[in-house]
Amino acid sequence: MDGQQRRAKLSRLHSYVQAVCGMYSRIARRLGVDRSFVSRVAKGQRHSPEVESALLAEFERAERQ
Repeated sequence: MDGQQRRAKLSRLHSYVQAVCGMYSRIARRLGVDRSFVSRVAKGQRHSPEVESALLAEFERAERQ
């Protein structure tokens, strides 16, 4: 892999990470919880039906775009 391909992949990875962080932050603000709690629910470390529903809805919305 040359330097240009590597930079392009890292740029895409950064975009994906930013999108996920933004999704966690939007959900956290909407539900009045901490972003780290949303992250833990997404990882399966915590359980919250309300956060899980919000995560699934956001994911489905992102898939449609």
